[in-house]
Amino acid sequence: MRAKGLYALCAVLAVLLLAACAFADGMPEGYRLAAESEEWEMYLSEPTLSVLLRNKASGAVLESTLSDEKDDGKNKKAWKGYLRSGVVLSVIRDANNTYQADLINNEHTIGYTYFENGFRADIYYEEYGIGFAVEARLEGNDFIARVPDDSIREEMDGVYIATVSLFPMMGYTHLGDTAGYMLIPDGNGALISLTDKEGRFATGFSQMIYGPDSGFSESSANTLLWDRYETVVKPNRVTAPVYGMAHTEEGIGYLAVAEEGEDRCSVEAHPNGAMVDYNRCFAKFLVRDIYQQPLNQSSSGSVKTVEKDRTRHDMTVRWCLLSGENANYTGMAVRYREYLLDTGRAEKRDTAWRTRVDFLGSDREKFLMGTRAVTMTTAEQAREILDELHAAGAVSTLTVYKGWQKGGVNALPTDSLNADGVIGGTKALKDLISDEGAKGHLILLYDEALRMNASTTAFTYDAVKMVNKRTLKEENTKQVYSLFYRLIPKKSAEKLANLVSDMRKNGVGGIAVAGISNTLMSWSLKGGYYTRGDCARVYEEAVKNTADAMDFTALEEPAAPLWRYADAFLDLPLDTSDYMYEDEQVPFLSIALKGVLPMWSSYVNFEANKTEFYLRLAETGVYPSFYVTAEDSSALIYTNSADLYSTGWETWRETVIEYDRELKRLAGMTDGAFITGHERMDNGVTKVTYDNGVTVYVNYSETDAEIDGITVGALSWKAGEKE
Repeated sequence: MRAKGLYALCAVLAVLLLAACAFADGMPEGYRLAAESEEWEMYLSEPTLSVLLRNKASGAVLESTLSDEKDDGKNKKAWKGYLRSGVVLSVIRDANNTYQADLINNEHTIGYTYFENGFRADIYYEEYGIGFAVEARLEGNDFIARVPDDSIREEMDGVYIATVSLFPMMGYTHLGDTAGYMLIPDGNGALISLTDKEGRFATGFSQMIYGPDSGFSESSANTLLWDRYETVVKPNRVTAPVYGMAHTEEGIGYLAVAEEGEDRCSVEAHPNGAMVDYNRCFAKFLVRDIYQQPLNQSSSGSVKTVEKDRTRHDMTVRWCLLSGENANYTGMAVRYREYLLDTGRAEKRDTAWRTRVDFLGSDREKFLMGTRAVTMTTAEQAREILDELHAAGAVSTLTVYKGWQKGGVNALPTDSLNADGVIGGTKALKDLISDEGAKGHLILLYDEALRMNASTTAFTYDAVKMVNKRTLKEENTKQVYSLFYRLIPKKSAEKLANLVSDMRKNGVGGIAVAGISNTLMSWSLKGGYYTRGDCARVYEEAVKNTADAMDFTALEEPAAPLWRYADAFLDLPLDTSDYMYEDEQVPFLSIALKGVLPMWSSYVNFEANKTEFYLRLAETGVYPSFYVTAEDSSALIYTNSADLYSTGWETWRETVIEYDRELKRLAGMTDGAFITGHERMDNGVTKVTYDNGVTVYVNYSETDAEIDGITVGALSWKAGEKE
């Protein structure tokens, strides 16, 4: 242990010594001081648009391009250019091929203009007829780089910009030379360590922010086991436009936020061995895409086609620079929370405790030539369940009522308050909401505003057509309804507005919006083409109008631009997609949002390891969710809801009451407080610190553990007293 500690100390001293030598004369060779703030200096090497960010206190440096070649010439010419360029393009030529354009291998010109806290570089590639500018500035502890949309020039027929990667090597490390990790926005958050991966992975994390673009690719039906259970779990959507890098021994790192243009941008995080021996993470902006255009609507033949127009938006990344004890994933989450609140991208809401108990009203099963109702929870049965909870001490709950509408949960879209007669009709539903609201039970009506059921609506002209002009279809292998369409965004907004208006007229003030809360797509309509940015603007306006009109608006796993309108974040994932290259799951999102937005988990019912899930709720401050039905879930076997295999209230009553009793106690101690510290100890205990002086200890081990003079029982949690 002493040898290890001595080795680590020597490594840190060596790094600091090298940094000190490099900056002994005030700047490294080939670089000029371009800007500085109280804590940071920004240096620029003009030929390659290379930026160095140096922390004044420690001397530690983040590099944006390779300063030396460490892999003995294994890198090919293209990679050498990529590794040493501050900006890298992929260029489309004649729709058939893409080429890399960098600042090493391609003839170009760069003209620089300097201003008080940064510079502008105007770049032009004559061989491609492509030009653009990169503006970079240092603002306090933030480094911001931007490609202004109005600076982009495409002057050669058939040659276009496909993607732009801004400082793709920022903070890079080589193999296992540096201790630390990369943060990726998978689920609640995941880390890829900077250890030597020994070439095990051919690629890394590469996901579009806010999910894939269905306007360019056909969806496929999920495979079911025994015609009931999905056998492939879909990966988590990226809900926050962030990524990060931490060099833990050097005490330096950053949280990067794709600030503009993020709706058409991917987060890339590739460990060493994935193509090159360097750890790197960056934002890659998609400017134009190539898609397969069918020769005609009935033909299987197609031809590669380039988008007619490029995406028109600025492309901006903000690197929030971290140092010292803040250069870790907790510091990244805290900085993101500050960023959200400071910029108005989120607003502090009432985070008071509520156990979430959702109900399924009705679904449909096949019967003779049509369908018949399968009634699972009537309004009166919902009242009885909530009254049971109230009597047991659960006096404050949140309920999302699904399948309340005429035709059941899959009767989509919904644009009026017309409750299904099998659950009691509209009057019974209104009475339930009003009566239970007076007792402290908040009931929200669920609206999946994205899709339309091909079997229950004939208005196919409201359906989205993909960029290739084919109707966007969502197919599945479910029992009753196997085909859904996407609504044109404008129609989604209209129908949601109609529903909200009707709800308000009837005195109903709570809604849970799904579908449009986390989905973006490109589409075509009457010869016009619309981008994900257009989609984002329509959906955001629809959600804003809903939030303005309603008393309480919950959003299902919402994308970051919608957080400012949400009174609640539903279905926040506590886990990740479990990619092989991920080394650790961390509660990044929940640390960032705890004390800002009340967060509810996915359903406890369907978690394989319920003990671990319970402990993670205590660790993250996320509130539990249950999906229950008055009738046994076996009644759903021939419906589209057949995968709801354990929902019967009789089965879950005691568990719901126990979770409410135990976790409500913890929530009362931490309500409104921010998480400021998160540590995982060697004895299996996770220590979570709040800014109001409360410390929560969560023991994931199967033996009792001692920490800070406190004994924490096996597989349990304990909250320390306020200071």
